[in-house]
Amino acid sequence: MSSTQLQPLDPVTLEQLPPVSPASREDIDAAADAAAAAMRGPWPRDHRRRAEVLHAWADLLRAESDDLVEDLVRETGKTRSEASAEILGSIDALRFNAGLARLPLGSAGSLWDGSEAHLVREPVGPTVFITPWNWPVLLLLRDLAPGFAVGVTALVKPAPQTSHVTGRVVELGHRAGVPADVLQCLLGGAEVASALVRHPATAAVAITGSTTAGQAVMRDAAETMTRPLLELGGKASMLVLPDGDLETAVAQAARAAIVTSGQMCMACTRVLVHQDQLATAEKTLHDAFVEMTPGDPRKPDSVLGPLVSSAAMEKVTGYVDLARRDARLVVGGEQVHPDGLPGHFMVPALVTDVESGSPLVQEDIFGPLLTLESYESEDAALELSNATPFGLAASVWSRDLSRAMSAARQLRAGTVWVNGYNRSYAEMPSGGVRMSGLGRTRGIDGLAQFTELKHIHLSV
Repeated sequence: MSSTQLQPLDPVTLEQLPPVSPASREDIDAAADAAAAAMRGPWPRDHRRRAEVLHAWADLLRAESDDLVEDLVRETGKTRSEASAEILGSIDALRFNAGLARLPLGSAGSLWDGSEAHLVREPVGPTVFITPWNWPVLLLLRDLAPGFAVGVTALVKPAPQTSHVTGRVVELGHRAGVPADVLQCLLGGAEVASALVRHPATAAVAITGSTTAGQAVMRDAAETMTRPLLELGGKASMLVLPDGDLETAVAQAARAAIVTSGQMCMACTRVLVHQDQLATAEKTLHDAFVEMTPGDPRKPDSVLGPLVSSAAMEKVTGYVDLARRDARLVVGGEQVHPDGLPGHFMVPALVTDVESGSPLVQEDIFGPLLTLESYESEDAALELSNATPFGLAASVWSRDLSRAMSAARQLRAGTVWVNGYNRSYAEMPSGGVRMSGLGRTRGIDGLAQFTELKHIHLSV
């Protein structure tokens, strides 16, 4: 395993952040063995203690929120308003699951022969949590909080870019009362993640990341039948039916397309409108994107920060070049340097006259590029919306609720918003289908993801 230090950069200034020293094989073995031993201790059995710890952790996040926001802006390049929303969502995840920690799980019933069947849910065991750089605090605690609610132990492997802020959150967890062997953070890249997933002491893995990263985790997990929870890439579409509120819909689409500068799996990447409304939608989106100028995310009024790296900029620029050749670039796509900052800033791009089979429609671009597509009939619209390999999120707009619900049932996605976008709740499960992943987190289903179901039979 490589011992070469990783060197993350501030996406805004391109200055070096503290280097990251990858965990060694010995570190991984010791951490996994300690997590397995902790499963035999009091942590999995003491529901009330786990609830108290999760509440205390939420209190500490609130007390340290200003500093955590600063860390998020520095390490991810996201805007201050988005960083604040991430911390608030993380606090909510901890509080919601603190309540669920007290919930008795399982069921019992009498069988036809008079015997009794008990269905018991037990914590799955040591779980690896592999987190991305874009929403590192929320996407850790969104998965880890339900895991702790049911009593697993955690081996956290953050993205190298956000090792510092993740380490601070883990430290706050320890201060809240999580035992050191129950919550451990191991730094490094893909090699460390692979070693953790393949370790014989680990029982489950939760990853939020690209589809490619998820496929690698699946291959590693197969060696030891480690249970996977995968939230992967997306290509979310907004389908506006002819009777939908076009003005409100496209305004929300424009904002949803630039969340984390488009570097978010649930970002809106496609807008589908009836051919008679195409010109109106194009003008509205054009005007909205002209107003969304990139700026220094450290300033409170900025709405759009930089891409995370030169590699990200190169990738997105390649798609912009493709749009210029094979489609029509309506506006945006230029690289800019607001306030003379050297980071990789891009004006959000709107693309139309694009074929459904184009990589612009089919691939997870992960940047501020939105395609505007038209349809002739509702059946064609649904087919077009489903015509990618992904299925994480989608949106449908109609003033006719029955029509909207019918369309929502036909859209192949783990989450479908009706007359809205980007509404996520700790109470409601989330996850993807097809190339967007496996399993569900959040809500009661999030608890089930981190448990094994056991049947205990009592003979008469």
